[in-house]
Amino acid sequence: MCSDWFSDEPPEDDSAPPNQQVANAERDALRRAQMVIRARERADFWRRQLAAERFDEFKPEMRRRIAVEQALLDGLEKTDTPSFVLMRTYLAQAVHKPSQPRTEAEEECDDLQERIGKATQRRKDLLGTLELTPQRQGWERKELVRKIASEEEYIRGLQAKVRALRA
Repeated sequence: MCSDWFSDEPPEDDSAPPNQQVANAERDALRRAQMVIRARERADFWRRQLAAERFDEFKPEMRRRIAVEQALLDGLEKTDTPSFVLMRTYLAQAVHKPSQPRTEAEEECDDLQERIGKATQRRKDLLGTLELTPQRQGWERKELVRKIASEEEYIRGLQAKVRALRA
């Protein structure tokens, strides 16, 4: 071991260039410029794909990708945020992940849609039972009509909740 191993003085090493910070700044500026060019190319690609797409089901994903590219461009051009921070955020958003954690509102909306579907099926079953019930069984028919009305009210309530979540 060296005698000055624990000393507070910086080591005398001539291998580092004196203007390392300037060289790092230039390299980072060049890297950012290249990232801007590539992000613009990707955004233009997704805009062309969006214009050419015939199916509406793919358009929201393409719009999302255009927005992600635009967010990266804004971060690179308008802020001094380090590029590795921007890229970490960009990579998390850029890839389409159907298994991404959903928000509470999306999960609740899907749950409500599922409940609406089940209630609609129950209503259809009750309507079918009502059609098969003979006319002379009035009390049974009244009970079925009451159940159908309550299912319809339940469905309307769920649909109102869905509209409120989406608004």
